[in-house]
Amino acid sequence: MVAEFFGAVIAVVLFLASILALQHLWLTRVHKKGENAPRSSTSLPAEATRAMPFENGLGMRLVPVPGTDVLFSVWETRVKDYAGFAADDLDVDEAWREPMYLGRAVTPSNTCPVVNVSWEDAVRFCEWLTLKERLSGKIPAGAMYRLPKDAEWSWAVGTGSKEGVGTPREKARTTEIVFPWGTQWPPPMGAGNFDSPLAGDQTLNEVPFDEFLHTSPVGSFTANAHGLHDLGGNVWEWCEEFYDGEGSYRVLRGGSWSTSDPRSLLSSYRNDERADARNINCGFRVVLSGVMER
Repeated sequence: MVAEFFGAVIAVVLFLASILALQHLWLTRVHKKGENAPRSSTSLPAEATRAMPFENGLGMRLVPVPGTDVLFSVWETRVKDYAGFAADDLDVDEAWREPMYLGRAVTPSNTCPVVNVSWEDAVRFCEWLTLKERLSGKIPAGAMYRLPKDAEWSWAVGTGSKEGVGTPREKARTTEIVFPWGTQWPPPMGAGNFDSPLAGDQTLNEVPFDEFLHTSPVGSFTANAHGLHDLGGNVWEWCEEFYDGEGSYRVLRGGSWSTSDPRSLLSSYRNDERADARNINCGFRVVLSGVMER
């Protein structure tokens, strides 16, 4: 009897160990595709490809996106990227440093996307990075970092060929149900960092959709066909244009860690905010122009 009892205990322990191993394997497959995954790169922006990104002086990696003539950062701008800017510019607003929400850190590591940065802050970052990289010889004199245009962001997310003309607000009035990960709602596990529970999903009401309370380290989820991470979720991303074509409100795309409704996560959806506003769910990614042949 004793031998049978211990045999049963050992069987249970081995079963639980196998479950934990499978869980670890799944998380590894999802997260190893992110920032820490080994990947070749080039120091020449004109030679960048999806498989061989251009790596700049901050360690950002940028790839070409068909339909555009710019290189897109594969990640949203990280806390550690923004820290370099803040160290060189003493006038940078301090709201980005260690933001908190409900008693928890919004950006718990320096590889999380920076938040609490306005459109104006993001533009200043791009100007700083452009000058820094021109002086160091990383990019040619005619190249510049900037925020993506609304149309460029659409090409990045896969809807560029389907959109007509109009302001970002007008383009947002689509009825096509397409998300950055496809047409499925709720999104499949590993699709991105969203809020829980997701609207209309009865199966996830008792458990979080992902393991992150607020922002997640960039590249934690699978890249899209162009090699870009987090076009759905993590943080809203500033774009260059005005929401209505003019005024004081700028475009935001992609949803965030606090987004749970399907409408806001549609690939075509545009959010808007004042250019001077800072929010704990808003950040940005950069593009590099002037380095690709037209």
